[in-house]
Amino acid sequence: MTYKAIEIIEKHASQAERADKDAINRLFSNSSVQADVGSLTEKLLYACDITLNFHPDRFSNNGKLIIENLMTDGEYHNQYKTGTSNGGLNPYIGGNRDKWENCLFQSAYHDGLSEMADRPKYGGLNIHNYIDGASPRFGSCFFTMMPHVVKRCTFAYGDSNTNPNSIATAAHFYGIVKTIFQNVQDTGDLLGKSYFTIKQAVDYILSLRKDEIKTLGRDLDNYIETHIHGKVSLLNDVDSFYIDESFIGTDTEKSAVKLSERYDIKLRYIPKRKYLISQIDDKWKGPLARPLAEKIDERFDKSGVLDAAIIGLASRDSVINQSEWLSIGSQYELFQNFKYLWHYVAHFG
Repeated sequence: MTYKAIEIIEKHASQAERADKDAINRLFSNSSVQADVGSLTEKLLYACDITLNFHPDRFSNNGKLIIENLMTDGEYHNQYKTGTSNGGLNPYIGGNRDKWENCLFQSAYHDGLSEMADRPKYGGLNIHNYIDGASPRFGSCFFTMMPHVVKRCTFAYGDSNTNPNSIATAAHFYGIVKTIFQNVQDTGDLLGKSYFTIKQAVDYILSLRKDEIKTLGRDLDNYIETHIHGKVSLLNDVDSFYIDESFIGTDTEKSAVKLSERYDIKLRYIPKRKYLISQIDDKWKGPLARPLAEKIDERFDKSGVLDAAIIGLASRDSVINQSEWLSIGSQYELFQNFKYLWHYVAHFG
């Protein structure tokens, strides 16, 4: 099956491929480095997982938990279907994701023939093989994809809300490789890791191994955005399901075990991330995060600590018992600040 969006991105990337490869070779030559670009591309695409970070314990727009819908449907849906976006789309005031997608995919999904549910699913290329996934900003848990899914992905260096210039497909990936090494030369940064030379970055990428899961990355912003086109079948496309250890002993873990057994998915655990409420200030995420955290602690835990499971419990309660939470802010403000509290835990926990 062909996908119009992939064809559009592939045409764009293939037209720039010669110039991109020449630019890569100049970067290598200036650093006295010899490396095969094809081998680097192979490592980046197949020695790193594509991860889909999400919160399985949140309500979808049909009133069921995300993990309940996954169990029933056997399919990972996009944000338009679930109504649980972390950016550019939200259930209260709309958003800009539709505009971003129209721009990025050059109207491929705006032809009058595509349904919103047909839009791509967003993940990240986990170049550093972090155990919390490529983009923990978007969820405490994640799926990893089977290798064959790579062929129906498009990639962007930078989030789609920035209208990225470096876009690619698996068949024409040189634009991403060029931008990775250009950034290393200019800043020494390799997608959130500092103090790299070109040679060190080449050696690092060539040493990548798919099953070598490393430490918590806690990196909210540095990833190769990955768009999966077409359905994401739990049975055919998903390899592993990583859940945060804070869910151990909860209904979420029980559902994760059942889901993994039903769809033959490996279940793995992310070390528990937690963050002291007393350390939350107004500077990073605004003035409502701390009061909301204190409300969660007062209502449920009384430990002074936040983790993925307790934030999810509170988020669900704010839907079921709305009147109990509106003293903190509007539904939209609560929606935003539950995300922000997770960012504190994901980044610092």
